[in-house]
Amino acid sequence: MNFVTLIPNICEGLPFKKKDCVLLNFWGDNEDLEILDSISECLSKKGVIPFKHHCSNSFFKNVVLNLIENNQEFPEKYFEYLSSFRYVIDIFMYTPSLPNGISKEDIPKYKKYLSQLFTALTEDKKYYIQLTVPTEINARNAGLNFDIYNSLICNALDVDFNELKKACKKQIEELKDKNSVNIITGKKYSLKFDFNDRKWYVDDGCGDFPAGEVSIAPIENSSNGDLLVPIINLREKIYKDVLMTFENGKLIKCSSEELDEFFNSLPENYKILCEFAIGLNPKVKQLTGFTLVDEKALGTYHIGIGMNYLSGGTNNCPFHMDFVFYCDEIVFN
Repeated sequence: MNFVTLIPNICEGLPFKKKDCVLLNFWGDNEDLEILDSISECLSKKGVIPFKHHCSNSFFKNVVLNLIENNQEFPEKYFEYLSSFRYVIDIFMYTPSLPNGISKEDIPKYKKYLSQLFTALTEDKKYYIQLTVPTEINARNAGLNFDIYNSLICNALDVDFNELKKACKKQIEELKDKNSVNIITGKKYSLKFDFNDRKWYVDDGCGDFPAGEVSIAPIENSSNGDLLVPIINLREKIYKDVLMTFENGKLIKCSSEELDEFFNSLPENYKILCEFAIGLNPKVKQLTGFTLVDEKALGTYHIGIGMNYLSGGTNNCPFHMDFVFYCDEIVFN
């Protein structure tokens, strides 16, 4: 299955309407522009007006670094223009990284530019959507063979979005009056937390692609108990059947010594249980350790630790990590 052939279906899943002005922020090089043009064309057929912002490697190396080396910051009106869009799609042919050849002295200035760009693209939006394209470099970063990676993403993108939207709406309707949850895994482990009257968020084509989940930000100090996670992928290493222990909202222990050492090295606010979500995409058939797709699988649940201030919570930090699992039993109250 080819990503380009799925672009019309992806665009059908997007939430935009006629006359909406959508910023397409494209992390790709000149040879990748067919993807950007195809998405623009499909949106325009719906009467949606696309605006392009191209973040190529050559732009960062030959323009951004030149300005930094000349002590010239981007003007506020540049970021104000990007901030003016209420609808943004961030399209990733690769993950943003430091340009080759950047000096140690210029790294803080470059990171400042990226931070300003991220703020302009994400804050105060009606829809901020992330679309990761199956490429060789994205597959390497995920620690997967490209053919497997491409198959996982494309299968998930081939979902019937009309049916997915109905399933998400039905799930939200069933949960709208619930305030807490008790999750039973491994037949004996219980994890409880509250979310009170916080808002449920729907990702049926208006969040991360592949789509297919509903999520909520738990009360940050409310999680207590144990959760058995069948598979965790950290730094391209797979850990199986990991028991995670939470106390007063924070991850305090893992049954894997290596994972425990990693999480203990993190700042305290990185370890806050920040998200709970339910997967609803029927095109995702099994867990592989590739969280971007695993967390959307129909019949799964996942929690996240770290940042949730963009999704109804209060924890603002530059870290978010998800953990996907199946339940023996789940009770909403």
